[in-house]
Amino acid sequence: MKIIGLTGSIATGKSSVSNMFRYMRIPVHDADKAVHNFLGPHGLAVLDVISEFGDVGNLDIGIDRQKLGDIIFGDPLAKNRLELIIHPLLWQNRDKFIKQMKRQNRRLIAVDIPLLFETGSDIICDKIICVWAPYFLQKQRALKRVGMTQHKLDAILNNQLPQETKKYLADFCLPTALGKAYTYKLLKRWLLSDLSYNL
Repeated sequence: MKIIGLTGSIATGKSSVSNMFRYMRIPVHDADKAVHNFLGPHGLAVLDVISEFGDVGNLDIGIDRQKLGDIIFGDPLAKNRLELIIHPLLWQNRDKFIKQMKRQNRRLIAVDIPLLFETGSDIICDKIICVWAPYFLQKQRALKRVGMTQHKLDAILNNQLPQETKKYLADFCLPTALGKAYTYKLLKRWLLSDLSYNL
């Protein structure tokens, strides 16, 4: 079974590309979705996060992500404390998914990990795709998100490897600036030429 790592900076189109994999019936493990579940009602991380950060939610409603974000925003130590809670759960969840896919004799799966290189997760991947977009478009997309500001966007980008570095480290750079149809066409072509995967 081949594992494709899917990464890219904020607002570059990873979610759209993940959906393209699903459309092609290639299973995807979504790190962001898993973290959302850990912090949601009765999530696995809720009690540990409350114990660490105080009044940021409860077990029944989950964690108030805005409150938590305000605490860790711009505070590397607080961010590290949160990661010590979240990352082991995330790796365990992903390993379970991979084992399950192997049991199903899947030929190909994808793991959508925004901080793939930053967390050393590239070691589990056979091939890595970096989804990218020019900065002006990335900024435009990001600032449309609820609660996003230029200051917050800058802080997020400062916590990630530069887009150019991710592109350099990846096996395939997939642009998303020219429309979903073109991106999908390039993805299908790469899967066929590089992995001999035909739909």
